[in-house]
Amino acid sequence: MHSVGITALAVHLPEGLRTNSWWDNKPIPYYGMTPPPTLTNKKHYAYDKAMEPYITDPFLGSIERRVVYNHETSVSLGVKAAAKALQAANLSANEIDGLIAVSMYPDRLGFGDAALIAEKLGIGGGAFNIEASCNGAMSALLTACGLVKSGIKSKVLVVTTTLFSRIIDDDKALRFVSDLSTAFIIGTVENGFGLLGSDSLHLGQTSGNWSIDIIEDQSLPINQRMRLRPSRLYAQVIRTTAEQYLTHTVKGALCQAKLSIGEIDCVALSTTTAWHAEFSANVLGIDKTRVINTYPQIAYAGLSTVPFNLYTAASQQMIKPGEIILLYGYGGQTEASAAIFRWNNISLGPPPDDATIINQN
Repeated sequence: MHSVGITALAVHLPEGLRTNSWWDNKPIPYYGMTPPPTLTNKKHYAYDKAMEPYITDPFLGSIERRVVYNHETSVSLGVKAAAKALQAANLSANEIDGLIAVSMYPDRLGFGDAALIAEKLGIGGGAFNIEASCNGAMSALLTACGLVKSGIKSKVLVVTTTLFSRIIDDDKALRFVSDLSTAFIIGTVENGFGLLGSDSLHLGQTSGNWSIDIIEDQSLPINQRMRLRPSRLYAQVIRTTAEQYLTHTVKGALCQAKLSIGEIDCVALSTTTAWHAEFSANVLGIDKTRVINTYPQIAYAGLSTVPFNLYTAASQQMIKPGEIILLYGYGGQTEASAAIFRWNNISLGPPPDDATIINQN
């Protein structure tokens, strides 16, 4: 069996940049989660302890977030990220024989972005979509690795796009999320490198805490868009389940890879909150400097967060060839996944373009 892994990685951020000044005249109390009354609750102590410094901050540690601007769409963002990945890998589109797209959520309801992105890029192979909520990038990553390892495909391009600003209507919630797109190519790598082990766990326990409504929007071609509607308890669900899903899947991935947590050099995970990196480091028992945290710069970017954090670590040379990296994602009502890679020489796309500040004040 071939060793498989990421051979190229790129990111594309939309043109708009919204800073905290957007909300200067709209102060709100702590949003999204009831502050813990005490830190003596041993069951959730690690989460509450990491969260404590942010409780009085109305932005919960977020400083900037990117948002779509000038008619940017899920497809246009995805195409730009994919083109950067192809250029970094020095590959033409016809050398890709499979494309997987994960979008949260696509502009075209019900059909996804895969075929449109493939057509615009000129890819000749198949293209399909995966829906795994905020774990979409990890689910697609492991699916692509399986396709290449089995010999069904030789090079698979994965494109992730997050458009939270178009599915969240609550102005308070928009303080904590970003729009962005990433792309990575999965192919064969040197033996002993690439994917070493993985594990996934379904999150049926979280069902019912997020729902989707369809609303009218005349600015889109089909005049409709999705709206994400969380329950009142969704943040408490994350708080009470985060540790068990993280430890379960990481333990399984380490076992499959025949490694210990002490051998992990870098962690790129879904930084749902500003304190998620520190919380995860404490739970795993590793130095928090090993866990990438881009929350202040982009807030939470849903399914695109893990590959964006990975790109950040690689571009800042926090990962060296031969080192071991842990990836972890959490997708409400779908699955959580952990994967361990030995870092190979990965081609990186260029840094994100500068943005236009679109604050209203």
